[in-house]
Amino acid sequence: MTAMELLAPAGDFDCLEAAIDAGADAVYFGLSLLNARRGARNFTPAEAGRAAELAHGHGVAIHLTVNIDIAGRETGAAARILSLAREIGADAVIVRDWAAVGLWQAMAGPRRPALHLSTQAAVTNAEGARLARQIGARRIVLARELSLAEIQAIAAAELELEAFAQGALCYSVSGRCLMSSWGGGRSGNRGLCASPCRVPWAVDGEAVGPAMSMRDLATIDRLADLRAAGVDALKIEGRLKKPEWVREAVGLYRQALGPRESPAARPGLTGSQAGDFARRLAAYAGRDNTSAYLDGKFSGLTGVAARKSGAASREAVDSFLDSVGASGRDEDEAEREGGYSLEITVADKGLSCRCRYAGRSESWRMPRTRIRREKKAASIAELFERLAASPFGGVRLADSYSNEPDFLLPPRNVKTVMSQAAAFVNRLTGQDDDGVDALLKAPLSPGLRAALAAPEAHPDNRRRLGEPPNQVRLSLRQLTPAVANAIREAELVVSGAKAEDLASILKCADPRRLVVSFPEVYFPNESAAMLELTQGCRERGIRAEANCWGSLCLCREAGLAFVAGPGLAVLNHLAVKSLRERGALGAAVSMEADRRQIEDICRAAPLPLSLMIFARPILAYTRIPRGELLPGGGGGAWTDRRGMRLSPESASSVTVFRSLVPFDWKSLRNDDIRVARLSLDLSGEASPLDAWKGFLRPGGRPGFLFNYDRGLK
Repeated sequence: MTAMELLAPAGDFDCLEAAIDAGADAVYFGLSLLNARRGARNFTPAEAGRAAELAHGHGVAIHLTVNIDIAGRETGAAARILSLAREIGADAVIVRDWAAVGLWQAMAGPRRPALHLSTQAAVTNAEGARLARQIGARRIVLARELSLAEIQAIAAAELELEAFAQGALCYSVSGRCLMSSWGGGRSGNRGLCASPCRVPWAVDGEAVGPAMSMRDLATIDRLADLRAAGVDALKIEGRLKKPEWVREAVGLYRQALGPRESPAARPGLTGSQAGDFARRLAAYAGRDNTSAYLDGKFSGLTGVAARKSGAASREAVDSFLDSVGASGRDEDEAEREGGYSLEITVADKGLSCRCRYAGRSESWRMPRTRIRREKKAASIAELFERLAASPFGGVRLADSYSNEPDFLLPPRNVKTVMSQAAAFVNRLTGQDDDGVDALLKAPLSPGLRAALAAPEAHPDNRRRLGEPPNQVRLSLRQLTPAVANAIREAELVVSGAKAEDLASILKCADPRRLVVSFPEVYFPNESAAMLELTQGCRERGIRAEANCWGSLCLCREAGLAFVAGPGLAVLNHLAVKSLRERGALGAAVSMEADRRQIEDICRAAPLPLSLMIFARPILAYTRIPRGELLPGGGGGAWTDRRGMRLSPESASSVTVFRSLVPFDWKSLRNDDIRVARLSLDLSGEASPLDAWKGFLRPGGRPGFLFNYDRGLK
């Protein structure tokens, strides 16, 4: 029996050297973009080459991360990073997005790195692992919430399993959290989580402290158990940690596993030694350790305060800004003069910025920030003067406007406006070229170039944003003949159904109107029920909606007509193409996407798209019992200091946290956003019929727009 590989984090070159010195078998790191730890120092392409040379010189493998949701304009960057990985001799690339899967498959020839699926892909069952093997993946990085028995069940898929052994735990199931994005546009699925689970919360107004803050994972005394369950590699989380921590953590696990020179070495620590080691690592992180997930125990893991240095973001995230009216200016004037325009509107809850050039526009928002040092601040008028004196790629600021030109901005906000405007203009003038051409010089193979080609948009994508919705999502308990008849203009997507419910569902509506939605998260003990549901849908001619790798695999193997739902939502057209190649008949645009990203997908998506335009979305899935440490069973309204309001609900083997505040795009009109289905998610409504009628009723105030014009980071 071979020893488990010890995989170490490298947030920068110092951490890389510390990991190698401490005895890592492999290291993982990312570039400054398209990786799930964008807050780390990370590596430039030139540094990545030197890192590979150094690691390989010591017999250490390297895994390059491309493990986030990729926007359409980043697909070129993704292709170049994969090409760079091959050029520097990377042993593996770690991916999440289906676009990255498709690009990897297009890399022909020798030296192609192995494909590893990130924990962000949320593979929590053997079916998902089986699909990973079918597409050519060598390894999956397991969800951190799995028990030993569940890992053993997934090991039956016969591909390499990598498990987290040490580091931070998330409250939500891996890859299934929208809280950070919802609260301020900083997406954890794009490497910029603001750690909302580390802050204090209140339930029905009663303070409960950091009730979502998890203990850290430590398995140094469970290594033999992990190996027996089928784990091939141990991963230490910590690309944001200092070199001293990396050296300590890797060194302790190396000692526990035995020397690299003895591949058959077994863990040789006594119980007291393992306990001492775990306490030393806990002292570095400031949180207690746990390995309870491995035993299928989900209680007693939360309520640990974050470090006083602040694990959570201090960034103030306000609710949607007050609506701002038109300035009355001719917005095409700047373009006629050959430049770009910039508008900054000051409102009570923040600043709204809009940049316009070449027939396109981009908007973003910033909080009002208190000025601590007035001498270092600049007025909006002064900012306009700076921009006018500094053209971007030869494009000058031709028109500017603000309702409060004397409003003072701190240096950070000045920098944000200038960088956002520069990125926008450079993107449209070709100076940026996906933001990486100046950075990444690795040539693209013909296969990769062909894979990047944008396909034709599907002809069914012709319903414009602003037209009436034609799809409604309901929970099983909400579906009745009366409801189905009242919403007869729309397709019905039903969640929460089991095989035995299909007969009653068919009494409510014709199967041609129905889609049965599979859950976004399910575990090995639910696999048999998912298979039965798949077979039942096929026998009755009901279409399915796959929402994870596992249900996608089951639908494919059963020959069942299916679409890819919100659990497999896309940010780019290449992901749509990959899903089509897997047999999907439709795809869902990510709820996190901003306006520009949605427009880009719609221009080239080769499948019919669905776009959510109203929902009280589920923002987190967790295995922690909702009543943990909370008054009244934890079933009330959860609020944090930034105004986020959530409500916990039981959903099979998980607890979900649904927003009490909906996002609502009723007031939006955009002819550049064309999809096959405009969808209302009414599963969180007390009365779906009232919500349906209210959405169709003309007028009303604009609702919270989520990331639509805030810009997904």
